[in-house]
Amino acid sequence: MDLDFEKKAFEEFLESQGIHFEDADEFFVMRDQGKIIASGAYKGSVIKLLAVDNKYREEGYLPKMITHIKDQLYKNGVETTYIYTKPEYESMFKSLGYEVFAKTDQIVLLLDNFHEYDDFIQRVNDSGKFNACIVMNANPFTWGHRKLVEYAARNISNVIIFVVEENMSKYSFEDRFKMVEDGLTDIWCEVMPGGKFIISDMTFPSYFLKDDTDIARAHASLDAEIFVSRIAKDLGLRQRYVAKEPFDNMTAIYNEELKKRQHPLFEVIEIDRYAIDGEIVSASKVRELEAEGKDYSKYVPETTREIMEKVK
Repeated sequence: MDLDFEKKAFEEFLESQGIHFEDADEFFVMRDQGKIIASGAYKGSVIKLLAVDNKYREEGYLPKMITHIKDQLYKNGVETTYIYTKPEYESMFKSLGYEVFAKTDQIVLLLDNFHEYDDFIQRVNDSGKFNACIVMNANPFTWGHRKLVEYAARNISNVIIFVVEENMSKYSFEDRFKMVEDGLTDIWCEVMPGGKFIISDMTFPSYFLKDDTDIARAHASLDAEIFVSRIAKDLGLRQRYVAKEPFDNMTAIYNEELKKRQHPLFEVIEIDRYAIDGEIVSASKVRELEAEGKDYSKYVPETTREIMEKVK
């Protein structure tokens, strides 16, 4: 089994299998007489870019590739591995020991175990019983975020705030988490890290989707499905509070996908965005003003401003 990697040959093989190349942490191939016959890769804990030449699909190369990648990931300390695929391949991956975690009409997400998810649910349940939640990136935490929490806390008891844990924002997760905590000390609510499952920090692979697929909607649809069918159900959440999103198309699509999944035991409450002097308050506006060296203080609590000043 030859597992060396040459990017150009790898890309050409994927193209021959109708798959788009995507970046990954490490790539693997299997060869027969120098010709690539199977491929795979991983990004974080996600196994991706899996393909086997048609002539070799009955010879067990896919299980061998997955086993090799999983062994590497386990050596890296990964506890749970994830595979995104088309619905028609669900049974194949289930035969290899994976279980369906969530699926839509376009995507199936499978896990080889639910340990990480079960641990996440247990951590939240150990913190209390919650009726509603808000998910926020808080990059940075603004008066708009604060007003959304105030509205939720007035309408229902036991609200939990999940702060998106992914470190792809201007401010680190640690800074954003402190902004939220410090900005809500006088409101009865719980603030917790969002983990991998609230808004997935696993790199969403789209290599198997067709060119004309709306990837943003496909991703939002799966994330919404995970939240409603798994997280809200397992935590007993009755409501999710969101703000209307006139600027960020991805967030607007996600809110729309959430609302599609409402049912008698779960409701999505969407409220108007908070405005100051007729202008909607947004984290992007604050970042823009800060980058230009302009005064942004009226849009954020003092606790946020103090943290922003420290991390300049």
